[in-house]
Amino acid sequence: MLDQPEFARERRVDSERLQIFIDRGWISPPIVEGRPAFRDVDVARAALIADLADEMGVNDEGVDLVLDLLDQLYSLRFAFGNLIDALEVQPRGVRRHLVNDARRLYTLTQRGSRALR
Repeated sequence: MLDQPEFARERRVDSERLQIFIDRGWISPPIVEGRPAFRDVDVARAALIADLADEMGVNDEGVDLVLDLLDQLYSLRFAFGNLIDALEVQPRGVRRHLVNDARRLYTLTQRGSRALR
């Protein structure tokens, strides 16, 4: 973990901008001994924010949206991982029925989306 000065040096982010990242909720370092302790995930998010804002010209509202969508995506991946783990311990017959039902649902949703086009 990095403290705020180390983080600012490593990411080449001044303290004021770093505070904006925290205030907007873009990064959420845990507080250790009364000060933020930045993790690898915070460093990675700061790099992404810098790429979005500095390299691609995305404004703050756009950064909010991109980070929110990424957080939703990672949450879904986590939930699906848990679902797969739960399915793997089910009896074979149960798994087969679930797969068949999922295929039917997928086919129905594909037909529905084609009809809307």
